[in-house]
Amino acid sequence: MSPKRRIAFLCHPYHRGGVTRWMADAAIAASEDSEVWVVTVKPTSEFVNAGGREQMAALIQPYADKIKLVYAPASFLFEFGTGAYRSSIYTRLIMENVPEGTPLVVSDDMDVWNAASRVAGSYPMIGVLHGDQDHYYDIAIAYKAYLTLAACVSGRIGRKLAEKCPAIARDRIKVISCGINLPAMTKSADAHAEIRMAFVGRLTDHEKRAYDLVNICAMLYRQGVAFRLHIAGDSATSRPEYAEMLRKEGVEEYVTFHGWLGNDGVQDLLRRTDVLLLTSNSEGMPVSMMEALAAGCGFVGTRVSGVEDMEHLPMAKDCIGVYSIGGIADAVDKIKAVAAIPTDRRMRAARTVAEQEFAMKKCLERYWNAIAAVPPANAAPGNTQMSAVGKWTSAARALARFARVKWSK
Repeated sequence: MSPKRRIAFLCHPYHRGGVTRWMADAAIAASEDSEVWVVTVKPTSEFVNAGGREQMAALIQPYADKIKLVYAPASFLFEFGTGAYRSSIYTRLIMENVPEGTPLVVSDDMDVWNAASRVAGSYPMIGVLHGDQDHYYDIAIAYKAYLTLAACVSGRIGRKLAEKCPAIARDRIKVISCGINLPAMTKSADAHAEIRMAFVGRLTDHEKRAYDLVNICAMLYRQGVAFRLHIAGDSATSRPEYAEMLRKEGVEEYVTFHGWLGNDGVQDLLRRTDVLLLTSNSEGMPVSMMEALAAGCGFVGTRVSGVEDMEHLPMAKDCIGVYSIGGIADAVDKIKAVAAIPTDRRMRAARTVAEQEFAMKKCLERYWNAIAAVPPANAAPGNTQMSAVGKWTSAARALARFARVKWSK
């Protein structure tokens, strides 16, 4: 009987969205037939900058019988100390708990990458680029010498990384889209005359370009198209602003704000939706798109990283519409076209795309194949110890920062 495969996930303490949700789901799925470690820290009290997010340790704890959850308690000394101090904690946890030779997948945090680079000679370092933003390219370039594998979630990200950093060998750059757990697919069968649309995400202008939702609704209204838009992800500050914009266009009665919904709530919404909209300026591989297709929902979105990879798939013509950023008229045409596809055909096509491209089992298999095909980077051992002076410096900085935060309240 062959030994089990091994993989470890090194992650910052809080669930921040796409990358951390994927890491948790991937760890859980991999634990079915592999040895899995999740390495993080567990705040002893809520971090000041936590923003109400769930702790990664809490996400993994229910699976502790299958996953080796490795963590250290973390106080304000961790949150407000130096990056070198945080990296030293992560490094110690790896070396003391994870067998050498285990591939180490790192989250999108500079301290985490730094920690992994220190032990890259013993633990193959798998850096995942989850977005088409400078942050991801900068961090990969900074640690290029230590990377066994740069896993890019879209073709665009893979191409740009190769252009920006020729020092990373091309065989170490792999395009592997994120994976999701595919839910059972059940579609609401109730008859409806209007086009049911949904937007799932933050109502922000810069990255999500959410004001285009207003323009899309206004054009549909002027064309006499019956529609209903459901927005999941608005906040107490953004909802009034967007409600006022919709009111000025005369379409506020056709839009419903749901606030933040949990996974079950999002799935229920998608089951009752014809078309999910994505109006973004930039993405990596949009989780909302993956979840919509998995639910059998049609999709219309901008031609950004991740989305453009789906545009020319064989089944895309029956479930996906793609338009150029800011192209409102084209977006409206695509919405009407996708909504007009018979529901059964649209559902089958969407689910097929999800199964072929995003199933977690396929995602993990692509990781295993990529890791097996590339030898570990010839990384020199990093400094895994922190001096007493470094620890004192970090503690002093943490105390000063913590005091400033407390005094400001």
